[in-house]
Amino acid sequence: MIAFGVPNGQALEKKSDYIRLIKEFGAKPITDELLKRFKHVHPLLILRHFYAHRDLDVYLDYHDEGLEVSIVSGRGPSNYMHIGHLMLFRFVKWLQDELNSYVYIPLSNDEKYVFGKTRDLDEAYKYAIDNALDIIALGFSEKRTRIFISTRISEIYELSVRISRYLTYNTVRATFGLNDSTNVGVVFYAAVQAAHILLPTIKEGQPVLVPIAIDQDPYMRLTRDVAERLELMKPAAIYSKYVRGLTGEPMSASKPETSIFTVDGPEDIKRKIWNALTGGQPTVREQRKLGGEPEKCVVYEWLRIFVYKDVKDARRHYDACRSGELICGQCKRMLAEKLIQFLEEHRRRKREAIKKLDRYFIHEVRIPDELHIT
Repeated sequence: MIAFGVPNGQALEKKSDYIRLIKEFGAKPITDELLKRFKHVHPLLILRHFYAHRDLDVYLDYHDEGLEVSIVSGRGPSNYMHIGHLMLFRFVKWLQDELNSYVYIPLSNDEKYVFGKTRDLDEAYKYAIDNALDIIALGFSEKRTRIFISTRISEIYELSVRISRYLTYNTVRATFGLNDSTNVGVVFYAAVQAAHILLPTIKEGQPVLVPIAIDQDPYMRLTRDVAERLELMKPAAIYSKYVRGLTGEPMSASKPETSIFTVDGPEDIKRKIWNALTGGQPTVREQRKLGGEPEKCVVYEWLRIFVYKDVKDARRHYDACRSGELICGQCKRMLAEKLIQFLEEHRRRKREAIKKLDRYFIHEVRIPDELHIT
C-alpha cells in the first residue's frame, strides 16, 4: 500500500483517515446537493462508500456544458482480480453510462515490476490480459473504452519524461515516505502514473475523473500540481472507503482468505465466507435474544456493498440482524449463493470477451499461452 504523504510514511487504514483526507489534505465531502447532479444516483454514493472528492463539481460542470469527458481507472496486474476490484470497475462502468464518458484503463505492469510485486514484466503481462478480460466482461462500451498496458505504448513514456521535469526527487520522496534504498523505478513511476491520468487531457482535451481509494491520493496531489504547471485542467478525483476483507483485515492478493477472487470455485467461496468475521453472538439462542452487531460484521458489509442494489434492502437486513430475526448462518449462505451466481455469470462473459479483446486495446495484444480462463 502506498504511504499517504505523512511524515512517518505509514499508509492510511483507519476510519480517522477518512476525516484526515478532508481536514488535512484538502478533499471535500460528497454532499446530497452534489448527488442531485446525477440522473440516477449509484447506491455506493448514497451509502457514502464513495464519500469525498476533488473538483467533482467542476468536472460535472464541464460535462453539463457539453464537453466530452473521460474517466481514468487503472489496475496493477500482479494477480487475478478479486471482488473488490470488480466493485470499483462496476462503479466506473456506471459512471460511463451515466455521463456517456470515455474510459481509459491503464494496466500498470511497470508499477508491479518496480515495486517487486511480480517476477518480471512477462508475468505482469499475463495478469494484465486476464484482468482486462475481467474488466471487459463487465460490459464497458467498445467505442468509448481505451485499455492499454503501460509499457506497450510510446505515448506514456514520452509523456512521463516530459512530466518528470516537474517532479523533484525530494517531492516524491516526501510524498510517499520513501527511503534511500528505494529503487529509481519507484521514484520515476510517480511521473508514469501522472502520464496515465493526464493522457486524455493532453491527447483529446478532455477533463478527467479518477475514482480511487484514499491511499492513492498522493498520486492525485502530485498529478494535479503537474497539471497546473503545464497549464492543463486539473484531474478530478472521487474517493472510496476501504472494504474489509473476510478476515477483518484489508483485502490482499497475497492473502487469499481475505477475499473472493474471480478464479475461486463454489466450494472455495463457501469455505471462505463460512470462516468470515461476523458480529454474531456465540450461540443461536443468544443471537435470537440479543441480536447481532451488523456494524462489526464483514458478511453484512459485503452484502451491503456487493449484493444489495437498493439501500432500503440493506437497511432492512441491518434491522433484521439487530433484532435477532437473522442469524449468521443465514447471512453467510445468502452471500455465498449471490457471489457464486454472480461469478458464474461473470466467467461466462469473460470467456466471450476473448473474442473482442483487441477492440478495447489501443495497441496490439496477444493472449499468453499460459492464460487459463475457467
